[in-house]
Formats: sequence, C-alpha cells, structure tokens
Amino acid sequence: MISPKAPHFLRPTALWLCLLLAYGSATAQSANWDAHLYYGIPEADKQSAFLEEFENNQQGWDLGNASLNERIERGYYYLGNLTSHAYPKYREVNIDLKGDYEVEARMRIVKGARQPASGLVFGHDVSGNEYSFLFNGKGLFSITKRFRGRDYALVDWTPYEGLSSRAFNTLTVRAVGGQWYFFINEKVVHESPAHQLFGQGFGFVIGGYKAVEVDYLRVSALEVIDREGPEITILEPALPLSRYLKLADRRQIISGKVHDPSGIQTVTINGQSITVSRDGIFSASLRLPDGRTDITVVAIDAQDNFSQEGFVLDYQEPAVEPVATLPTPVHTPFVPQATPPGRNYLLIIGVNEYVNWSRLHNAVKDCKDLATTLTTYYKFEPENVITLFNEDATRENILETLESLQDRIQPHDNLLIYYAGHGYYDQEADLGYWVPVNARLNKIPDFIRNSTIHDYLRTIRSKNTFLIADACYAGSLFSVSRGNLNENATSRWAFTSGNIEKVWDGQPGQNSPFARYLLRVLRNNTSSRLYANDLIDMVGDLVQSNTGQSPKGSPLRQVGDEGGIFVFERRQ
Repeated sequence: MISPKAPHFLRPTALWLCLLLAYGSATAQSANWDAHLYYGIPEADKQSAFLEEFENNQQGWDLGNASLNERIERGYYYLGNLTSHAYPKYREVNIDLKGDYEVEARMRIVKGARQPASGLVFGHDVSGNEYSFLFNGKGLFSITKRFRGRDYALVDWTPYEGLSSRAFNTLTVRAVGGQWYFFINEKVVHESPAHQLFGQGFGFVIGGYKAVEVDYLRVSALEVIDREGPEITILEPALPLSRYLKLADRRQIISGKVHDPSGIQTVTINGQSITVSRDGIFSASLRLPDGRTDITVVAIDAQDNFSQEGFVLDYQEPAVEPVATLPTPVHTPFVPQATPPGRNYLLIIGVNEYVNWSRLHNAVKDCKDLATTLTTYYKFEPENVITLFNEDATRENILETLESLQDRIQPHDNLLIYYAGHGYYDQEADLGYWVPVNARLNKIPDFIRNSTIHDYLRTIRSKNTFLIADACYAGSLFSVSRGNLNENATSRWAFTSGNIEKVWDGQPGQNSPFARYLLRVLRNNTSSRLYANDLIDMVGDLVQSNTGQSPKGSPLRQVGDEGGIFVFERRQ
C-alpha cells in the first residue's frame, strides 16, 4: 500500500540603456527528469489528481453491478468478472490531457484462466474509446487502443519475465514531452510516441471469468515545482571578482545566459526588458555615461521566482597625451601583428510547426543535429549558438536577431547561418523569400526577402559569413559565380539545398536529404581545416547523385565578399 502524498506546489529601474535585441523568447524544459527511469521524476513533481487506496468506499465506486462480484475490504478492491467479456471500471479525473501525466495501479490476479487479460485503462471517453495496458497469467503484456468499437494492438502480446502470475504487479503509464513510457514493477518495458487521450476516464479492466484485487489507483499530473530563481551567468564583459570594471570604451555589450527548470519569463537590464533565445542567451548594447554605472540584471522564471546579478562599469574617457618631439626613426624590419583568434557564431533557424503553411517534418531536427555536430567536432562553442525554432522564428524575431549580431560580432569573428523552413519564389518579379512561422499564405509582406538577408550579411562585420539554406527556391539567393580564393580576405558565401526548385523535407524523424549529406561530410571529415568550397562540392555531389535536387554554392555579390573563404576548424 502507498500513503497519500501531500500536494507540492524587483524589477529595479536605473539608467537609460540603449538596448539591442538578442534572440527569441524561450521556455526551458524539465531538464532534470529522466522519464525512462521509474525514479527519474521526483515525487515533488507529481501533482496528485486522483488517489484511491480502497481503505473504504468514500470515492463511491458502484458495487452493485450484476456482472461483477465486487467488494472493498482490507484495503483492497476485489472484482470478480462473472461474464466471458472483459469488464472495465473507471473514474473521471480532471487532468490536462495535453500535459505530462502518470497513471499507476497495483493489482494481482486472484483466480481464473491464465489467458484473459486484466490491467490499466486510461483516456476513456463516453463513446468507449480508450487505451489499455494489459497483462495475463502467462507472463505476457500488451498495449491496445479501442476506437469506434474496434481494438488495435499498439504493442502485441510480449513476454516479460518480471511479471508475476499471482503476486501483485505494479503497472505504470507515464507521458512526458510527447513520449509514452510503460513500466511493470518499476522497470520500463516499452517506449513510444504518445497518443492523444480520448477522455478523462482512468481505471482498470478485468478479464472474462477472472478475479483480481486492486491495491491502489493513482493519477498524477507531472509538473516541475520550482522555488528557486533562475541561474544568471554574465558572459560579456568578463568581470573580475570585485564585480567592478574600469573601461575606456563608452559602448559596451552586456551578454549572458539564464537557466531555470520551469522556464524564463522575463530578463531585464536596469529595468529594461530584453528578449532571450531558446537556449537562454541574452544580449544588449549600451552607451555608458561618464563615471560609474550600476548594472543590475534581473531574471524571473515561470513561477515568478527571481534572481539578480549586479556589477559596476566605470567609464573614464581616455586622456589626450601631449604631442612629444619624435626621435629620429630607427629603421627596423616590419613584423606584422597576429590577428586575435575570432569566435565562430552559429545562428540556426528551423520551422516545423507553421501557423498557416504546411507542416515540415525535419527542419528543427536538422538544425539541432547540425548544432550538435559543430559544437562537438568543430570550434563552435555552445555559448555562441543562437537558435530560433518554431514559434520563435517570427519575422520580427529573425530580423531583430540579425540586427543584434551587427553589434555582437567583431571583424575577426565568423558567422554561420543555417535556415531550414519554407521558401517562396515570385516568378514574375524574380524574387525569393524566407517564410517565417507566422506568415500568411501568399502574403508577401509577411515574408523575408532575399535582398533583406543580403543587407544584413553586408552590415554584420564578420570576417567570414557562410549562409546555408535548406528550403524550396533557395537558389534565388545567388547572382554570381565563384572566383579565385584568398583565405586572408573577408568572404560572404551561401550554399542552398537546391536551385530555384522545390526540395524534399525527407521522411518524418529523419534528416532531409540535403541535411543528411551535409552532416555526413562534416562528421566524416578528418582534415584539421575544411574549406566551405570543398564542403559545397562534396555535399553537392552526394545530393545530386542520390536525389533530384541541384544544390548550389558560391559567393554573394555586393555584400562585402573580397575573395575569402569560410573555414571549419576541427577540434584536436
């Protein structure tokens, strides 16, 4: 038996800031859960929606059905099925059918033939549609769906040695993040994508001519209960332990990262709201007045818990040194100064769930796989990865993120942009577009024109920018072919999954054909330096040989390309 669990459940204003937008807002996942482990979710995160331990019949179970011999005594619910047909018993439970949940019952077979099945019933509705997690006396379990009077086997009868034929068995169904986890006696026996529940009926089913005892039935909503404020890490500027920094540059970038299990609600710098990427990165540009400026970063999570980080920036205008008489020059050989190593930034934009356009299967998966590959095998650091996925990839967020990169990226830095989503081509005007998540069908003002992308590529001050687009009609970006390359010069290149044509998104749960071969080349490369033009040639050959697509890659005209090339540097 189990005992009932008790349910668990400054915005300072300061100096004026000149804020520049960072990245789209986000909500953090329940990162500390291991849903495939029985004890992988803390009890404090299980909010009881229904608990029956059968100490009495206060829940009002109907014990007068002629088809059943039933009674509640000694803390158990005894049910003997007097018919040859399976018989369900369930209760309505008020729970969010689209949220995360857990259903659990502990029961045993008392008597009857070994073959008929008994077990959990969940998601039952008034039409009799439901799901069942069943077991029998022969050590087998199955998972079924009943819809419009017909039964469908989601998992056919499967042997499991941990099932007891006469002792109590604990059956658990857990849904987390769109995934189902089925447990028998605290061991996971099956995982699969979760189905939408039909209704709010939860209970058990008794096989024909079978008798069972039920120890308890519990239904819980799974929800992180968070009482701590977000964790704030300041990335720029680099602060000493004193949290006081003297500066000679009036314009400063303040960037950092916030994390909280329940998600981030707002981030402010001196009372001014700024946006946060899905990965928790924020950034703002400010112009310092003379003297000391107190900076306060406040983050508030989804549970209204807050935390803050404070530091002082002290701007002192550099003194003008008097002009001195120069000594007679001594002629020494010129030694060029080494260019400081730059950072590699990655902006990835992926949309599966369009509001008005058709759904794509793999755009977000492609983006995540690329980010993992580049941060694992190449010199891309996670803190320099910016993501805009699904609802975050609005026209406003995309343009504001590109705007923020104009201040964040320095002349010795490199930028890789990857876009996976719908594309649009206006044949009459010979113009191509990206399609943001909330764009209406055939409403060109909702799209992002290629020329707008070009403008940002020209004004972002990176040494090398490499744009990769996996979208229909992405080839309309180009208007120039390759020339001679100079690695020390700046570059502005693009690589697209096709020319002015439709391209394939691929099978659900896989990568698109273009992304699959792009990832293969990046992962299989053993050279310490992989040049973008070589990547384009290798991926292009693979895609063209195995699909009907015609990838295209070359420099972009009139955006600052001076004959350079983007280089992927592999980690040692």
